[in-house]
Amino acid sequence: MNPEEKRAEESERRIARFKNIDNESFTHSFRGISITVQAGEEYTGRFPEVDHLAKHLARKMLSREAKKNSAKDKPVKLWTPAQIDEKKREIITLIGEQKPKEVITPESKREDDIKKIENEFKPKPPTPKEPPKVSKKDVIKELEKRGVKPDVKKPLEDLLKELMELEAKGITSK
Repeated sequence: MNPEEKRAEESERRIARFKNIDNESFTHSFRGISITVQAGEEYTGRFPEVDHLAKHLARKMLSREAKKNSAKDKPVKLWTPAQIDEKKREIITLIGEQKPKEVITPESKREDDIKKIENEFKPKPPTPKEPPKVSKKDVIKELEKRGVKPDVKKPLEDLLKELMELEAKGITSK
């Protein structure tokens, strides 16, 4: 960032209050946006904007006063830079400064981008499969295929244990 950009960035962080000290409303634009502040009202904004508005309000007030106090047929100096600065001190009140924005290096920007890509596109872990549902009737049939006459009054868990024991012994379906 060159020194001029740095000064501009620092100026943008300063927050100021503009007070319309005139007895009539004031409208002016800054960066293409029209801003109106009623007489006696205040407007809070970034310093470059408030400074711009204050300069134009000061010029308006000083010009009106100079025209009122001069002869109509003679050219008159409407204001001086010193008069503008004096009026601006009445109009502007500095009220604070924002913290500098975090400097984003190309490396940190790339790291953030890679993390976003990974989160968005990394494969989803497979959802664990549930063991197949087996009914008591299925287990009884399987036991019978293996030559066992099961006790149909036993609970499913006991019948499954019995089937697993046969499996461990190597007894398979006939």
